[in-house]
Amino acid sequence: MIGVYAKAQEAEIVAEFFELFKTPWEFFDKNHDYNVLIVTVNDFSATNARLVIYYGSEQNTFDIQERNKIRPVGKNNFLQVEDGHLPVYGQMSEISGHGQPLYRIKDSDAYAGLETKRPDQCIIRIGYDLFQEVAHLLSTGQPPENALIPALDLHISILRKLILHAGVTLIEIPPVPAGYNFIVCLTHDIDFIRIRDHKFDHTMLGFLYRAAIGTLIDVLKRKRVIKELYQNWKAVLTLPFVFLGLAVDYWFKFDRYMELENNVNAKSTFFIIPFKNRAGQKVNGKNAYRRAARYDVTDIQEMVKKLVNNRFEVGVHGIDAWHDTAAAREEKNRIAAISEKKRVGIRMHWLCFDKNTFEKLDEAGFTYDSTFGFNDAVGYRAGTSQAFKPTGTNNIFELPLHIQDTALFNPGHMSLNKTEAWQLCQDLIEKTSVNGGVLTILWHDRSLSPERLYEDFYIKLLSELKSKQVWFATANEACNWFKNRRAAKFDNVKLDANVIHIRMLTDNEDALPPMKMRVYHPDIKQKSSLPNQQAVNYIDLPWQGKTDFSVNLFQP
Repeated sequence: MIGVYAKAQEAEIVAEFFELFKTPWEFFDKNHDYNVLIVTVNDFSATNARLVIYYGSEQNTFDIQERNKIRPVGKNNFLQVEDGHLPVYGQMSEISGHGQPLYRIKDSDAYAGLETKRPDQCIIRIGYDLFQEVAHLLSTGQPPENALIPALDLHISILRKLILHAGVTLIEIPPVPAGYNFIVCLTHDIDFIRIRDHKFDHTMLGFLYRAAIGTLIDVLKRKRVIKELYQNWKAVLTLPFVFLGLAVDYWFKFDRYMELENNVNAKSTFFIIPFKNRAGQKVNGKNAYRRAARYDVTDIQEMVKKLVNNRFEVGVHGIDAWHDTAAAREEKNRIAAISEKKRVGIRMHWLCFDKNTFEKLDEAGFTYDSTFGFNDAVGYRAGTSQAFKPTGTNNIFELPLHIQDTALFNPGHMSLNKTEAWQLCQDLIEKTSVNGGVLTILWHDRSLSPERLYEDFYIKLLSELKSKQVWFATANEACNWFKNRRAAKFDNVKLDANVIHIRMLTDNEDALPPMKMRVYHPDIKQKSSLPNQQAVNYIDLPWQGKTDFSVNLFQP
C-alpha cells in the first residue's frame, strides 16, 4: 500500500494521478503502516515505511536533518532520465547531500534527486512537486516543442521504477485491455462534405492552387511523386463534370472510410458540424470567418443513420461549445436528435479551447471531449496516452488527441514528407506500446481526396496498427473502458509469503475487453511480450471483475 501525505489543495489531482497509476494507495493515516510513502509537505518526519519519497522544490524537515543543500533553479527545466529527457514545468531545485545523486539536470552537472539508504529503508529526495506537474499537464498541457515527450507517463514510470528498485511488491491495473498491446481510436473531423458546396470561395481557390501549382512545386522539391501530380491535375480538370453531376464528388468519403476501417475490423468516430454558416464567437485570427462550414448534420441525416447502424460513432464537431454552456447543449442536442444516441462526445472545430472548456462541456452533458491536442504538432499535449477526468468536472472524460494528418503534412504546420511523417508515427506507436493507453488519430474528411491524397498513408498506418495487436475502439468505447478501470477499487491487498490475496470492488457492466492485473515482484523474471525489450519482473492476469482471489507468484 502507498500512503500519500500531500498538500490539501493537491487532493483532487492526487486522486486523479492514482487513477492513471492504478495501484493500491490512500491518503496518509498515522495509524496505518505503508510500504511506500510519498510526501509533498515540508514539515513531515520520516516513518518506518520501506520507501519514502519526498517531492518538492523547497527545503523540508528531512533536508534540515540530513543537511541536504537545496538550490532553486527555476521553472521549465529538463531532467535526464532513463527514457530520455523529462520536462519539469514548475519550480525545481538542485538537491545535494550525502547519498547517491539521481536525475541530472540537463546541460548541468547538478542533480535534482538524491537517494539516501538506511537499514531497512530507502529515502528518495526529488526537487520538484510531482502533483503540481500532473496538475499542469492535465490542465494547461505541454508546448508543441515538447509534444513528443509523454511527460506524465514518464512520471508514472519513474515512480514505478523507484518502488521496484526498493524491492517492494507492486500491484497495478495497467491502462491496457487484456489480450491487447494498447488501444487505438480512429477519428474524423468532418469540416466539408462535398466540393460542389464551394464555387468561388476561398476553399475552392485554395484547392485549385494547391492541386495545380502547389503539387507541382512539391514534386520539384521531391516532397510528392509524379503520380500525385497526375491525380491532382485530373481532379482539377474533372471539376466541371462534378458540378454538372456527371462525375462523383470526390470529397464525399464516408463510405470509403467505412470500407478501409472494416478491412482491419475497426470502427471509427465521425465528428460532424451541428450548424452551417456559423463561424463561432471568440475565435482569434484574421480569417476566423472561414471557420463557418457550408454544411451541417441535417444535410447528411441518412449517412449519419448508416454510420450508426454499422456501429460507427457520431459526435459533435463543436462551434461555440468550448466557451458557452448553452451553445454546448444546443450543439449536443442537434447531433443527438439525428444520431438517436444519448451519450454524445465532442471535438471542437479548430481545436478551440480555454481554461473553462472542460467545465462548460461537463455542464452541457457531454460524455467525453477529444480536443486536447495540437494543430501544429503531433504528440502528447497532456503528457499521457490515457483518457482522464479533468480537474473540477464530474462526468466528462478527456480523450487526448495524438496524431493529426494536417499537423503532419500541411505547409502551415509541420510540412513533413511522408517518410518523415511515418517516422514520427512509428515513434508514437512505440511509446504507446511501452506506456499503454490509447493512441488517438485524426484523419480529416478531405484527406483521402485530391489535393491532399493521404489515403495511401492512412492504409499503411491502419495495417501497421493492426499488426501491433491493438483494440480499435470508438471514442465512446475507449472512454468507457477507462471508466470501468476507474470503477475498480483495491479493497484489500495482503502478501502472505509467495501468495498475494486481493479483494477488489467494481461495478463493471459494459461488454468491453477485460482489464488485467499486473503483479510486480523483484524475483519474477519473464520474457517481455514487446520486441527488443528486456525480461520483465511482473506477471499479467486477465481480470473479469472477480472480487476475491489469490495469486501464487511463483506457481509453475
